Amino acid sequence: MDNALVQPMNDQFKKPLPDTDLYYFDTREAVENIEAGAYDKLPFCSKVLCENLVRRCPPEELTAALKQHIEGKQDLDFPWYPARVVCHDILGQTAFVDLAGLRDAIAEQGGDPSKVNPIVPTQLIVDHSLAVEHAGFEENAFEKNRAIEERRNDDRFHFINWCQYAFDNVNVPPGNGIMHQINLEKMSPVVQVVQNKAGEQVAFADTLVGTDSHTPMVDALGVISIGVGGLEAESVMLGNPSYMRLPDYVGVKLTGKLQKGITGTDLVLAMTEFLRDAGVVSTYIEFFGEGARQLSVGDRASISNMTPEYGATAAMFYIDEQTIDYLRLTGRSEDQIKLVEQYAKQVGLWADGMEKAEYARVLEFDLSAVVRNLAGPSRPHARVSTTDLVAKGIAHGADEKLPEPKDGLMPDGAVIIAAITSCTNTSNPRNMVAAGLVARNANAKGLLRKPWVKSSLAPGSKR
Repeated sequence: MDNALVQPMNDQFKKPLPDTDLYYFDTREAVENIEAGAYDKLPFCSKVLCENLVRRCPPEELTAALKQHIEGKQDLDFPWYPARVVCHDILGQTAFVDLAGLRDAIAEQGGDPSKVNPIVPTQLIVDHSLAVEHAGFEENAFEKNRAIEERRNDDRFHFINWCQYAFDNVNVPPGNGIMHQINLEKMSPVVQVVQNKAGEQVAFADTLVGTDSHTPMVDALGVISIGVGGLEAESVMLGNPSYMRLPDYVGVKLTGKLQKGITGTDLVLAMTEFLRDAGVVSTYIEFFGEGARQLSVGDRASISNMTPEYGATAAMFYIDEQTIDYLRLTGRSEDQIKLVEQYAKQVGLWADGMEKAEYARVLEFDLSAVVRNLAGPSRPHARVSTTDLVAKGIAHGADEKLPEPKDGLMPDGAVIIAAITSCTNTSNPRNMVAAGLVARNANAKGLLRKPWVKSSLAPGSKR
């Protein structure tokens, strides 16, 4: 194993993980040495952050740091060591330019530039790069757009590919897609396994920082993922902790189930309005209850992806059967899937082990009350039910005579759906399949695209 992947870790509270050849840190014992019965009351994120402290925090600071979680205090900064860093090309490229410049400076002084590398595993993704210059109805539109992308970004793509081979601990995931979609579907193991200095393999919960506000999408898998600025990401990349204070935790109990025909997009628009009204800015939200338990990870990801729209920092879901099903659906190995379930149950991160969790504030949201909605594009919290469109003057009534368009131009009052580019939708297979079925059925009924509609289905950049 690469020495760059060998992490410094503490020894206290380290134990064998049952039925494996791995080790883990018994955070329950560490917490309950301070206060008996406290561990089961901790929110999901506090359990993960406490494990991070037990494993990495300087021993002389450990008790005081753990007490912040146990006693719900917010008067002491404590260190957090994310397991990985995810960068999109804009801010990530800037960070690697800094590292490349540092290598040049060291080489000029006669040093070894190859020693300059990220300490924390870093994944670099070209995000939303493919532009739709040629609409989908044009022949060979995809190939034309791809050629334009390659021409415009040749130098940038060359540098990014160079980074992957020049630096240790850097990965540029292959294939197409949007950054957060790739993170959700491929990059997060949910449970990491890393070697310590003694050569032992240690399991712990995956966590990350990312250089984009929608990084929390992967919270849907029970992975703490926070959007940060480029400088903080670069600091974490070089092995420094991200210091934080105990966040305000808000529990959201989900009841009921979505009505037939209601999509994940309908859900997140209603949820965004609800949470903005509730005032959750800068909080860590944790969704739970029977309603949450039956939501697919695709629908959970749509909710978590909207974290910046309702102002929270994180939007977590517990690990449960839906998580396992999604990992299998997206091709994770059976060994990894088994490890996720085994570790989550051992350390109390499985949904059944979260029943005694306590939150400073609990909100309740009824999934069955969600209707078909529209919102945006610049104000996603300004939700309007589709049944209210005529009353609010957004749409015309079915019997209302519309002015005839002139010379093929767009008529007054037209509603155009040209493209879906948001990762809120593309991460949810049900939404994408539904969009395809609508298009197919519309075509079968003879509904054709108007000349002034530019249609597309862009898969993201091929980097």
